[in-house]
Amino acid sequence: MHHKYLYLIYTIVVPVILVSGLFLILQITPFGGHNLLISDLSTQYLQFFAELRRQLLHLSFSSYSFLISIGDSLVPIYSYYLLSPFNLLIVFFSPAQLPIAIDLIIWLKIVLASASMSVFLGNKYRSYDFMGICGGLAYGLCGFVAMYFYDLMWLDALIWLPVMVYGLEKLFNDSHGWLYVFGLVAIILTNYYMGYIICIFAVIYFTYLMKQSQPKNLPFFEHIKFHWRKVSQFLWYSLISGLLSAIVLVPTFFAMLSTGKKDISLSNFLFKGTFGPSFAVNLGLGGNDFSGRLVHNPSLFTGSLFIIIGVAYFFSKKITPRSKQSSGILLGSILLGMWLLPLNTFWHMMQPPAGFPFRMVFLFSFSLIMVAYEGYLQGIFQERKVIVLSAAGIGAVIGGGYIVANFFQRPMDPFKFEIPQLMVRNFVYVLVVGFLIATILAILLVAAGRPSGKYFLTAILAFELMVNFFIATSGAPFGNQRAFEKTYAQSRRLINRVEKRDHHRQFYRLLVVDQPFRKLFRVPYSGYNDSLIFENHGLSSYSSTLNSHTHHVLANLGFSSRNIRRIDMFGSTPVTQHLLGLKYNYYIGNHTNQLQVQKNVAGLGFMTSQRIQGLQFVENQPFDNQNRLIQAEAGNSRQYFKRPAVMSSSEQTFRDFYQYKVQFKAKIGGPHYLYLPNVRLHGVTFYINGKRLSGLYSGLGTEMIPLGRMQSNQVGTLTINAKKELPDPALHISGLDQGQFDRVVKKLNRHQLRVENLRQLNWHGGHFKGTVHVGAKQRTLLLSIPYDKGWQLKVDGQSQPVKKVASGFVGATLSTGKHQVAFNYRIRGLTAGISLSVLGALMVVGTIIFKKSRL
Repeated sequence: MHHKYLYLIYTIVVPVILVSGLFLILQITPFGGHNLLISDLSTQYLQFFAELRRQLLHLSFSSYSFLISIGDSLVPIYSYYLLSPFNLLIVFFSPAQLPIAIDLIIWLKIVLASASMSVFLGNKYRSYDFMGICGGLAYGLCGFVAMYFYDLMWLDALIWLPVMVYGLEKLFNDSHGWLYVFGLVAIILTNYYMGYIICIFAVIYFTYLMKQSQPKNLPFFEHIKFHWRKVSQFLWYSLISGLLSAIVLVPTFFAMLSTGKKDISLSNFLFKGTFGPSFAVNLGLGGNDFSGRLVHNPSLFTGSLFIIIGVAYFFSKKITPRSKQSSGILLGSILLGMWLLPLNTFWHMMQPPAGFPFRMVFLFSFSLIMVAYEGYLQGIFQERKVIVLSAAGIGAVIGGGYIVANFFQRPMDPFKFEIPQLMVRNFVYVLVVGFLIATILAILLVAAGRPSGKYFLTAILAFELMVNFFIATSGAPFGNQRAFEKTYAQSRRLINRVEKRDHHRQFYRLLVVDQPFRKLFRVPYSGYNDSLIFENHGLSSYSSTLNSHTHHVLANLGFSSRNIRRIDMFGSTPVTQHLLGLKYNYYIGNHTNQLQVQKNVAGLGFMTSQRIQGLQFVENQPFDNQNRLIQAEAGNSRQYFKRPAVMSSSEQTFRDFYQYKVQFKAKIGGPHYLYLPNVRLHGVTFYINGKRLSGLYSGLGTEMIPLGRMQSNQVGTLTINAKKELPDPALHISGLDQGQFDRVVKKLNRHQLRVENLRQLNWHGGHFKGTVHVGAKQRTLLLSIPYDKGWQLKVDGQSQPVKKVASGFVGATLSTGKHQVAFNYRIRGLTAGISLSVLGALMVVGTIIFKKSRL
């Protein structure tokens, strides 16, 4: 018993020392001056944590937020990003210190994942050996963690997975299912995406247990029939787990139906492989670095020790054929699930990963460590020849992967091996071979009974895991925490100054280009979700849960977008400024600040003609969409956007760029714009009358590019330099008749929605009310928030249906006169989710009573 307690102490102390050493060497806060604001940590988690912290401190868990783009449900953001109990640590840190809290949470999760695995191995095999500590280290710092630790919401699954699997073992062997239920529910509640992935793994693992217990001369399916009770128990406790989790799952399901994630493409189910032979590089350390985080082969690295023992397991004479078969099913199912595209897509919730591929690879690491530990306990270390040959074979296979990655990647493209090995540093192979040799020597020392062998083997593994972590993070643009705190405080002060100008009088949106804050990050930073950390109503957003209507209407009105998960603030015109209430454009520079104020914006909503209800936007036609929007708002058929007369157009090809030049004459007086469809503007520069436009328009999307205000018959010259061919710009220029549009705005603004208690929109975005005066010809209320079936409306206390208008905005038909309107956002599926969870709880009670009655 003393040995067990000492083992449990080591399960915590050893990973604490190792992970702290990693953070100290990398100088990550609180062990140094760097923070981990890299990749999605800088563009999503920081901002979402700021919102969570605000809600926790004010005990105001709103279901809807106006700080997410033009408004969005918070439900999918809570369930996908924020439900980990470790996130509660953020309440002890100021907003400027949130990066420190994030770093500590990651540190804690890695330590706990390692400890959880070590405890699992010790309890499963009733052996509290140093190899269990090694297994925990290999799991906590496996290739998945080294590459994806900055997607910290996935790390909870690594902590709870050993708990769930041990519970499944107890269910299978002893008919005790509550630990399995507890572990699975914990995984699903903390991140439903990983919960889905691990539910599939639970079925595979149960099959592994059935195969492992199969008698020698009994066919497998006969064995299943004979043990039907075990199958029924597994299904019963799994059902209970799902029902208990329904309080999160059901509302999340309905919320995700409003995103672009609901669309399924058959091309993602073609019968083909997802990676080629170069994947073998990842069996050794250093297979990937930060630059290859979005597209790479599966991160299989689990330490040379467990790779060697895992291979030797299948060649060892000490392992029974049945154990080899069952372990082969376990590991082979995971590998096949990663390699075969239909299975890979199914395992990723019917959607191909948008970056960070093979998100289930940690399951392979878990299974391999478990199998290798079992082999170690069976005495594989004593089979020196098998160990040496296994190591040699692994070295050869990894070497083959390097050869393929260096020379044969391009010829593989026709064979549809679409995940390339992007990063190959050939000198790393020398390290791989060196660690293989050192590991073999240490194993031989342990086999010979040398007391120093265990310490030597543990030290080699720990050092190897650290080296792999360094290589995986090499090139990562770590942030400066002190600079972040200083710049954040300055930006918060400047933005608050604008926010306080007139927020009590009218709803409006504020678009901020904060150059000092953007320059904190050593990679291009778009500030998609900065409205959440500075608490201003903005427009841009980046999230896997972005409302599809938000993306549809904004992208087709000319705002920049890279994909269905992102919408940027660039691309506004007077038409969209009025529609969306874009009153302020604030440029914060290093030395000067510029605040542009737009007059006559419409606030949160206004009355329009009923034609707005049938308006549908056409993809890549923002000029036509805005023209028809004005017509629908005003109820007329005037032409508000007009193309200029093209006087001359030319295209020249130089050695390293294309140049386009268009001379045109305006037909109307007003601002003119360029919109190039289906083009990423990165590396494209624009000049109007010889003056270069801001580089902010040369991003990774495409948007309305302002060419300046022109008088009727004024001549302008547009010059474009690009590294790639572009659509003919002469066909994509148009101007707005500002005078005609101003007359429309004057009429529309007479019937604005006057929202009460505007400040509360930041705290309780799911509830607001106001008054509106409805004219005889303006019977449709148009709100500048995306349509969502969760919205409910009462007009003068009576329920009124909410409609989708203007191709994706919230609207309603009202009668003539003055009305009090009240909008309430209902979390769809919440009542059903609660009911199902209550049913699950009743099933728990019923199961306990039933089992006690049979004792």
